[in-house]
Amino acid sequence: MKVRVTLTITGEKETVLDGDCPFFGTGDYKNGVDTRLNDIGFWLSNWRYTGQKGGNCNTSRVFVPWGSALMIEELK
Repeated sequence: MKVRVTLTITGEKETVLDGDCPFFGTGDYKNGVDTRLNDIGFWLSNWRYTGQKGGNCNTSRVFVPWGSALMIEELK
């Protein structure tokens, strides 16, 4: 599922990322998702900063801790 995550690391500056997260969708949960980490956060793949120009996404994954995620919304 494509999501937009607003997060903060230091509590001062907010960062907004768009990416794919199988944790929130109906995709294959066992494909590259470590379920042992579900209690502390989730992985965001094919992500990019919101408002970034161009269609290029980062092919790496980024881990978002639940304590840093301020808002998570589905993108259509």
